[in-house]
Amino acid sequence: MKRADVRLETGEAKVVYDDTKQTPEKLAAAVDKLGFQASVDTVTAAPKPTLYVEGLKDARTVRKLENTLKGVKGVKGVMVDPGLGEVFVEFDTHAVNPRDLVAALETAGFRARVASP
Repeated sequence: MKRADVRLETGEAKVVYDDTKQTPEKLAAAVDKLGFQASVDTVTAAPKPTLYVEGLKDARTVRKLENTLKGVKGVKGVMVDPGLGEVFVEFDTHAVNPRDLVAALETAGFRARVASP
């Protein structure tokens, strides 16, 4: 597994995994072994990062980044891979654009850039 975005309030998780090593069914079985009930709802292609951010060295920094982006009107969700500096942002394209996200992060002290499409 590369990353997971768990939403406790809905009991759902979005998981990004290496499909050369795992299957959705194997991941669900691993969750079941931990004592939780898991099922596969949908499978889609892995998202491409929206931004790259430098200096994501610890959980506190990642939380600050997530909270900064979630504070931008139009942002619906944020998922971060700190090791690669990748930030995946789900947002309303009518309310905000990636450059606005970079500006918000830079105001908060981060060095960020828009990922190439």
